[in-house]
This record gives sequence, structure tokens and C-alpha cells, in this order.
Amino acid sequence: MFLKFRLKSWSALRACLLSVVSILCLTLVGGCSSDDDPVTPPPNVAEKSCGDCHVTQAAIREGSLHLVTQLDVAAELAADRVGQTPEEVLHGADAENCIACHGATAVLAAGGQTEVEAMLHFFSTVDGKFTGQAEALNVDQWPHVACEACHDTPENHPGTGPHLAIFDSSTAQYIPLDQVSRLCGQCHGSLRFGGTDHRTFDAWAATGHGDNQQDVADELAAERDGETPHEVVTGGDPENCVACHAPTAVLADGGMSEEQALEFFFSTAGGTFTAGTAPLNTDLWPDVDCASCHDPHHPDVPAYFNSSTRQYEPMAVADDLCGQCHGSLRFAGTDHLSYDVRSGTGGIGVADDQLMGSVSCVGCHMYADETEGSNSSMQHGHSFEVTVPEAGGSTVSCERCHPGADAAATIQGFQTAYANLAATTTANVEAAATALACVVDPALLEKLDRAQHNLEFALGDESGGFHNHDYLMALLADANEQALEILATR
Repeated sequence: MFLKFRLKSWSALRACLLSVVSILCLTLVGGCSSDDDPVTPPPNVAEKSCGDCHVTQAAIREGSLHLVTQLDVAAELAADRVGQTPEEVLHGADAENCIACHGATAVLAAGGQTEVEAMLHFFSTVDGKFTGQAEALNVDQWPHVACEACHDTPENHPGTGPHLAIFDSSTAQYIPLDQVSRLCGQCHGSLRFGGTDHRTFDAWAATGHGDNQQDVADELAAERDGETPHEVVTGGDPENCVACHAPTAVLADGGMSEEQALEFFFSTAGGTFTAGTAPLNTDLWPDVDCASCHDPHHPDVPAYFNSSTRQYEPMAVADDLCGQCHGSLRFAGTDHLSYDVRSGTGGIGVADDQLMGSVSCVGCHMYADETEGSNSSMQHGHSFEVTVPEAGGSTVSCERCHPGADAAATIQGFQTAYANLAATTTANVEAAATALACVVDPALLEKLDRAQHNLEFALGDESGGFHNHDYLMALLADANEQALEILATR
């Protein structure tokens, strides 16, 4: 399953770079050359500076960790590979192909060389072995993760723009790819090296962020029966499904609007959604992909892709990226309000009660410990789970601040208390609304509006009552009190 794009310009390629998603494995095709033979560079590779023409992209890349990889490799060699030869590092019992991910086009230096030769050319050894003082060599030739590591050059494809592809340093050939997430997953996942300890892609692909098209279809079928895509996105009760569930979907099939994306990816009858609406073009649906939250040219800076403008909006605070969809930062009328609940503001007649400022969305949901070989460390927080299963138990983000705490019991206790009060409050608010169906008393209607607002705000939390628990319970208690006061007058 691949996204297919018509690449006619750099802007089209950049659009392609933003299209992403969740496919769990890739069979890399193409022959393998022997490491005994120097590689022959494909024509026109790395002969020009991409930044000479693509000034904006080059400027964005400045400061990216993709441009500072050689010292990291040298440090790792000095720390973990003392006494090993380049051959042993690349092909030994505990093989790790540093060149393939950290500087794939390094094999094109010095007229073309093998990966083993590239290791010797770019990192110091003593008697052919790495030492604790291994350092970078020929730094002016090291390509880092160069443009050409992820793009086949247009000279190889006359009349088209650069192609999205991974440069295979073992063969000096490009392997075409149609989705940026699968490109990311070559090195930030197990798509290329099954034994890697970089499992970001794998973790993401198994989450709701990586598999949500059916959820959107179910919601359209249940709540938007009879509505057109235009009515869903901009009608009286608008809900821009694409903007949050798959923002880069607007780049599929040559590009489209958000409304067109809804019609392209979900079935309609006569142009309207029905109770039988189902996913379409599933191989092109990107989910909430890597490029939804990371500008591919500077992935270390959080930035969300705005599907309306097709531009990235960098976030100074990572939590503000979460709040675009898990809060009201982008859509004021949303019922996804975890970000707002955490901030502890927005209730009517309920005192603000912000959760501790040190507690953040990413601190709990993207915590990664430093235990080598743990799932938590390998997934780099991209399971988005507070509790990450491990071989000998689990890693729980709560325990970073609350060592020894029974996190599961605490969470369950909060959620049970919330569920019980939410059920009681919902019933009473509904009864109050029914009681005031034909009443025009302004004071009572104001109470009902307050009760409904606070109840809906509390129900908009997506943690089942754990996020900012005290504030949630205060919202529910106030809504229940207003409802009971209304019922007492009837």
C-alpha cells in the first residue's frame, strides 16, 4: 500500500514528503553488492548543492539533528565499539550499520567506497580498530543525513522533480518510497534493520495515531448520516475530521481540499454520508503520520501541518501541538478537551484549578526512560502510553515523580469516582433539561446552560477522569448541583 504522487516540482515533492503513514513492514528490493567492491555512484548524485535553489528548505534544515550526525557516530564508536574493526561493527555478531542511517551517501566520497572503507575514511582507528578515543575524520566530506539520502535526484528522472527514496549505502542505489513515514521508518524503525533498537515507527504504527481511518468512518456513519462533506466541514455543526485525524491526506492523489479528502477517503451515496459509510482508498490514508507533527526538513522541532493552508506551524511548547487536536487551540467548538482540562480553565462558576505546571502532556504520554534495551527507551515515547509493557514488568511515567506509587490503582480509583459522578450528573442534567422544555424563566435557563456547559466540558476529557481529576470532579459537582436546584423548583 503506497501513496502515489505526481511529482512535477520541488513543491510537489515537499508535499509528498508530508504525506505519511502507517504500514508496518516493507520488503526492500534491489540487489546487494559485496562489501569487497567499491560502490559506483549513480549519475549526478550529490554534484550540486540542493540549497542553491531550494533556499527555504535549506534554511529550515539548519540546526536539524540530521545535520550533526558525525560526532554522534564517533562518540558511539568510542563508547560501545572499542576493539572492533569496521567490518565487525557493520557485519559482526552485534552488527550496527552506522553509515546506512547516519550518513548513507558517505560511500560516494573519495571517488566511491564500501561501507567498511567509509568507516575507516571518516573515523579514526588504531591498527584498524576503534578505540575509546575514536574521533571524526574528513569532516568536510561527511554528508550527515543529506538531501540525497532521502531524495533521488531529478537528473535521474528527466522532466520530474526529486523522488522520495532511501539511498541504500550497501548498493549505492535508490529504493523508491511513496510515504514519508516509511522513509522515516527505515532508520527510526525496523523497516530496514529488524534488530534495531530505534522503534519509533513501530510504536507509532500500533497506536490510534497510526490506525484511525475506520474510527473516522464509524463516526461519519453514526453522526453524519445525510450530510455532505461540505456540511461536515463547514456546516452548522462543523467537524473537520481530516484536519486532526489525517492532515496530510490533502496531499494524496495529487492534492485536494479537506472536503474533497473526506469524499475521497470515505464512501457516500449521492454525495452524502450514510449509515453504511466505510473507508475508501485505505492504502493512501496517512493517519496522524510523522509529517503531521514534524516538518520533514526539521523534524526535531514540533510543528503541526495545517491541512487548510498546507503549511507547517512550529510550536514553541510541545504541549501546544497536542492541544491543536486534543484541545480547543485550533477548533474552539471541539469536544476533545484534554488540553483545556489540564489547564484548568473554562468552566462556568467553577474556580480555575490548573494541574501542576511541571506536568505536561508529553511528560506523561511520551516519557522514555534510559534503560538500554527497554521498550520505553526504544519507542522514544511514540506509543503515547503512560504504561509501557516490558519483559520484566512495565515502565510507568508516573513513577518518575512518584516512585513506588501504585499508578494503576490510583488511575482506576480516579476513573471510577469520575464515572460514577458523571453518570449521576448526566441523568440529572438531562432531567433538568426535560423539566425546562417549556419554561422561559431566565434564571433557571441560565442554571441549565451552566450545568450543560460544565458537564460537557468534563465529558470532553479523554482520560476517563484522570487528567486534572480535582478540576473534573468540581465541574461535575457544580453541574449536578445546578441540575438538582432546577429539579427542586419543578
